[in-house]
Amino acid sequence: MVATTLAGNAISGSLPLIGPGAGAAFTFGRFRRVADNAASAGWTLVISGLISSLVWGLMLATGAAVSGDHAATVGGVLSGAAILVAAIVGALSLRLPSVRRITTSWVLRLVKLAKRLTGLPVGDPDELINGALGQLLIGRMSLGRWTLVVGLSIVNWLASVGSLVAAILAVGAGVPWTKLLLIYCAGATAGSFNLTPGGLGVVEGVLTAGLVTAGMRSDVALASVLIFRLVSFWLVMLVGWTIYVLLRRATRHGAHRDAVSAVGRRQVWRPLSWGVPAKVKSPAPRR
Repeated sequence: MVATTLAGNAISGSLPLIGPGAGAAFTFGRFRRVADNAASAGWTLVISGLISSLVWGLMLATGAAVSGDHAATVGGVLSGAAILVAAIVGALSLRLPSVRRITTSWVLRLVKLAKRLTGLPVGDPDELINGALGQLLIGRMSLGRWTLVVGLSIVNWLASVGSLVAAILAVGAGVPWTKLLLIYCAGATAGSFNLTPGGLGVVEGVLTAGLVTAGMRSDVALASVLIFRLVSFWLVMLVGWTIYVLLRRATRHGAHRDAVSAVGRRQVWRPLSWGVPAKVKSPAPRR
């Protein structure tokens, strides 16, 4: 699970524009293979994306409120509400045949593109998407599970903010506590558009500008941002792509072993299945 998540995040963060779709397709294929259930794999992606977006909106609103930016506070609350409403409307609209056809068409294009780039997910894309959407509405989660997922998502986001705090302290600067959360959310928003690989240049520029506005010197702010990005993003990307290569290699070796095993079984059992006894060569007579 962890290996798949890291590899999927590496694909999502490294490929401009199409990264999120390619990463989601890879993760779906891996989860489906592990769980052997398209509905479980689909639910995993939908719930994780939904909760992550909701927590981001909550963090944006909280950071704006702490910083005293009332406009950003309203924007964060509205964005969180919009995400929640969109999720509810989307789940209900998938029951409509016309909406489901349109959704299937767009998702299928992303999956086919991801398969051309990465070779995954394994299997027929049409069958995978139709099966996943068909079973997606069957899933149910208890209140306890929802609470656990939300809590873990909050911890994940706050751990990333903690990395930024550690980077600022590492260069000997003071942490702008009242502005920090809002600055972080601004950088995360800039990186989410995937205009460049990993938001290269865009995220660094937004975070540096935010820290300078909060009172830090420009050189100190840039140094802290570069440390933060190196630790929280680029090293994670390196680990993710390394895991991806290892997973691909393991997949090829597994497919090769299965093929060899299947050929061996056919050669051994074919005479028995057809009722033809194997010919046994008689020993040569002694002279």
